[in-house]
Amino acid sequence: MSWSGLPADLVSEIADRITEHADLARFRSVCPSWRSASAAHAARRRVPLLLVPSQISSVNRGLWSLADDRIVEIPVPAASGFFFLFASPRGWTLGVAHDGASAKLLHPITGASEGLPKLPPPFFRDGDRKILRDMVWDRSPDAIMISPGKGAFFCRLPPSGGGGSWSPVAGCSLQDAGRVSSITYCDGTFYLLDGSTRRVMAVDGTTFAVAAVIEPPDMVLPARFWLEPNSVLVASSGELLLIVRTSLLLEVVYHSSEGFLKIFRAGVRGPAAAWSEVTDGSGIGDRAVFVDHFRGFCVEASGVNGLRRNCMYVARGYEVVDDDYGMDVYAKFTVSVLDLADLTTDNLEYGNLSKFRDGSLWRWPSWLMH
Repeated sequence: MSWSGLPADLVSEIADRITEHADLARFRSVCPSWRSASAAHAARRRVPLLLVPSQISSVNRGLWSLADDRIVEIPVPAASGFFFLFASPRGWTLGVAHDGASAKLLHPITGASEGLPKLPPPFFRDGDRKILRDMVWDRSPDAIMISPGKGAFFCRLPPSGGGGSWSPVAGCSLQDAGRVSSITYCDGTFYLLDGSTRRVMAVDGTTFAVAAVIEPPDMVLPARFWLEPNSVLVASSGELLLIVRTSLLLEVVYHSSEGFLKIFRAGVRGPAAAWSEVTDGSGIGDRAVFVDHFRGFCVEASGVNGLRRNCMYVARGYEVVDDDYGMDVYAKFTVSVLDLADLTTDNLEYGNLSKFRDGSLWRWPSWLMH
């Protein structure tokens, strides 16, 4: 009998005894029958992993587990030579080289990879790593879409074809678009968020034509509010969530009462989407939102996976100077948890995550789901 022929109930029993999230992800990658038999257990323990920038080697990459504060180094040969790695809630990660030209899709858990054409010049290659660090992307089953901040480009993936080239998204030109701060795909549509104006552009995932534009919600900032709030777009089946909040960095420094938070909801099933503010105190219900520098996504919170309901987990990097002369500078990473009900913030700077450091200041951590 082959491994894939093991009885489903036996596979399920084995999965129930796996406590490490990274190990469970590898277990479920063995074959389709193991993945199916362990689906219920995986759903109960569904918690994102944080892909942390690492120069440990050209092959190994670090994954931090929120559940047990453990960093696991896994070999990802396909990532060799790719300085920037941007994870996603679908398991796939975008790798981009130093020069901003070479790009690849890779899966840290399964080891699978897909080559991509060179990124379109000159938008990704002007010698400024900040453009690469802040680029945003997402993929559908058939295509990938990226943005260097201005405009957006798509490339069809095999077997869809398309000649292996990047094409600009019509209607999202470099001249009239604002700053594209996130791209997220859901149910056949790519959603592009302008983080400054909070304007959302919906792009059809098949034709890549602009299907709709969702205008910003009516919103009045508090008196004496001096800083533009951050905007996070979350797409889930049948609806969009727009979370507008103060920077978590400010909430750590100042009192939480100075924070600002509004949550808006828009249904996307009807002919015209419009924002309505969530004012009943329910927030996002029995869900948790995971946010990194370029995307937000929802995960169901349960007693098994240990996630806090109606909360937002935000991953970020920051600069640390380790000597009196400012010569030894490196990056560290943290996760902050914002309670959407009362705006209180817990900063999870502890254990292995607090000890981890990166020699480069030009990369951000990102959430990975599998």
